[in-house]
Amino acid sequence: MLNKALIGIISALIFVVLQAVISSVNTKATYEFSTKNNNIAQDTLQLTLNDGHASMLISRKCNTNNYSSHFNGVFLRFQNHYYLLGMEHIDNNNSQLMLSSFFMDSLRSGDAIYISHSPISCQNNYYSDILLGKRVIN
Repeated sequence: MLNKALIGIISALIFVVLQAVISSVNTKATYEFSTKNNNIAQDTLQLTLNDGHASMLISRKCNTNNYSSHFNGVFLRFQNHYYLLGMEHIDNNNSQLMLSSFFMDSLRSGDAIYISHSPISCQNNYYSDILLGKRVIN
């Protein structure tokens, strides 16, 4: 009886992961997101999702501090939830393994919304976890 339960659980997990892989392989889109907060904080994000591969260009300005990075990796997609795994390149000498997740949805107006919890934040919490943008036509 325990063997049948384990077979059922393992089969369900394989089905869910397989569905996420198929969904990510069929995804082809490019998005541009940005936000600005009274010239104190400015964020831009360009996200390209193509056949299971993800790349991001992140630029963040907080007061006088500038942060920019480039991400290359793979992603899994569960409906509007995305899970990324890859290398984040902060500059030519600094690279780190990054595991991240976010929610992204396209609105009826043609705009898109990006919701993420980022470990990089501005002082005094000027950074927003919600970015608005648009889908770029490929």
